[in-house]
Amino acid sequence: MRRGLVLLTLAALLPLVLLSGALSFLLLHQEQATMRSEAVHQVERMLGSVDRELYTQIELLKVLAQSPILDGNQPSLAAFHDLAERFQSQLPLWHRIILADAEGHMLVRTGASFGTPLPPLVDERSYRRVLDTGEPTIGDVAASASSSDPPRASFRVPVRRDGAIRYVLTGVVSTKRLTELLATTGLDPAWRPYLVDGSGRIAASLRRPDTVGRQAMAPTVRAREGGASGVYDGISPEGELLVTAFRKSDRTGWSVHVAIPLGVYNQPLTRAAWVLACAGAAAVLLTAAFILLLRRELRAQRREALTHERAVRMEALGRMTGGVAHDFNNLLMVILGNLEMLGRRNQEPRLERYVTAIRKAAERGTHLTRELLAFSRGQASQSEVVDLNERLASTLTMIRQSVSGHIHVETDLVPGRHAVRLDPLQFDLALLNIAANARDAMPEGGSLRIATRRALLPGRSGREGIALSIKDTGGGIPPEALPHVFEPFFTTKDVGKGTGLGLSQVFGFAKQSGGAADIESRSGQGTTVTLHLPLAQEEVPAARMLADADGASPSSTAARVVLIDDNDEVRTVTASFLEDAGFRVEQANSAQAGLDLLERSGADILVSDLVMPGGMDGLAFANEARRRWPHLPVILVSGYSTSAARATELGYSLYMKPFDMAELAKGIRAQLGPRDRQLAVPGPS
Repeated sequence: MRRGLVLLTLAALLPLVLLSGALSFLLLHQEQATMRSEAVHQVERMLGSVDRELYTQIELLKVLAQSPILDGNQPSLAAFHDLAERFQSQLPLWHRIILADAEGHMLVRTGASFGTPLPPLVDERSYRRVLDTGEPTIGDVAASASSSDPPRASFRVPVRRDGAIRYVLTGVVSTKRLTELLATTGLDPAWRPYLVDGSGRIAASLRRPDTVGRQAMAPTVRAREGGASGVYDGISPEGELLVTAFRKSDRTGWSVHVAIPLGVYNQPLTRAAWVLACAGAAAVLLTAAFILLLRRELRAQRREALTHERAVRMEALGRMTGGVAHDFNNLLMVILGNLEMLGRRNQEPRLERYVTAIRKAAERGTHLTRELLAFSRGQASQSEVVDLNERLASTLTMIRQSVSGHIHVETDLVPGRHAVRLDPLQFDLALLNIAANARDAMPEGGSLRIATRRALLPGRSGREGIALSIKDTGGGIPPEALPHVFEPFFTTKDVGKGTGLGLSQVFGFAKQSGGAADIESRSGQGTTVTLHLPLAQEEVPAARMLADADGASPSSTAARVVLIDDNDEVRTVTASFLEDAGFRVEQANSAQAGLDLLERSGADILVSDLVMPGGMDGLAFANEARRRWPHLPVILVSGYSTSAARATELGYSLYMKPFDMAELAKGIRAQLGPRDRQLAVPGPS
């Protein structure tokens, strides 16, 4: 579930990252268009202010040109000189006022005493333009002689009298005011506004005042010649590339330019490239993570599918094995029961060795069927809560003895108390089976390492457990054999050297304990078998002394036993033994027949098989008998049953076939205990 959510999140994030990167690129690219628009807007605004300022100076000059002192054929030039001096004193930015005649001779010049010889006109081209057009004109910008004085521009207007141009009046004005007009509020400090006059010279510059009076750079000149407005690629005197917006005045021929350094202009594009690069890198990383997690998910799904397939196969094997064990146990029960009866009646010592040989063979069969039942989990679990480390410590001596001295056994146990619920005898047997396999895998010696660690149980239950691993340094298991090692009768050992039931018992024990077993092995690198056991909810009980139950039992001569078993041979031999032991035995071959027998004859104790045909098995029969006769003791027997564990949980005494007849008789006496002469289930009165 968690891996699926991660994959879903990555799949959703990937297009979002790409989309956000593309949108960021478009938005940042749009910033360049916004900068161009802003530069054009600033140019328009500045040019309007500059035009107003220039024509203000022209209008002031026109006012002076209307002076009546210049009327008549012989005007008083001295008086006009005084008037011009007073007029200039009222205009701080005005540097000089000059009056010249139509032939270009300078007649009056403020700043010099009247009558002082005057030089020729400096900007004769603009002077001639006034005479030719009869319109005011703005001359070229010229730098002042002193570096501390601002550059100046010349404004010229015609002085008309009687319809003819009699004089040309010139005002030389500082460009300081024009520079101030370029310093508009909100202008980016990195932007460079400047003003170019009609002849292509820089008239004002906000960032570079030292360039005023110089000829503008070639891209600026070409832009002015090519149109009245636009955006062009410019260049600074230092060679820095610029993106420049400009507008040229139709009235004055002057133009305002706002230059943006290319580095500033490209910053949004650079950020966009970084955003795209980061988005691309993030997309690549997310894609890689998605692919990696997807591969892991597919592998996990394949592993889960294989595990499920293996579990289904093992479950089917377990059911089949349990069925075989059940029938085999019934056969062994008949053999051992009859051997017991034969032993009691045999008077010939020479036959005893044959009886003993048959008994040993049957007991070996009993051991094999118990291992089969452990795999099929059909054997009753005598489970209890133990501390795993304490149980391991008590088992280590047996393990060291079983692997012999040339194999070193070492432990690495997680400290503390770890309560687990298990069958101690089956646990010991599982460890010994694993140790025996490890011993056979290390004929030349090696090491066996037993370790524990806290870990979640396999699967997605989230339940906490403890993993017990046993690792050897043997030759390992071939890969093709590894999936089958937990199957009954599968072995890689030579014929006659192994039954193939050792690891199947380990598997059955782990499952019976509510956990799991797995194995890892590589040829030449050893084998690790791991038992995953769930932690118990209960605490480990305090140690207690167990009372010896082998004391004298009361006489059971008159005790009546009702024996229920669908297998006639097993039932017959069991009844014969119990009768020899002094009990009165009534028999039935089904649950319903047993209930009828109890109703008719009564009983002191009920002994019933767990697996019986019909609609009621042994456990249901025992529950029904307990419901009807609460004081009736019940003992259950079974060769194999999936309900064996449930029977022990409900408190029934359970004997697994083939059992020792004497032990069954002893158990019956223990269940009866001290009693009066009344039956637990009285017969009909």
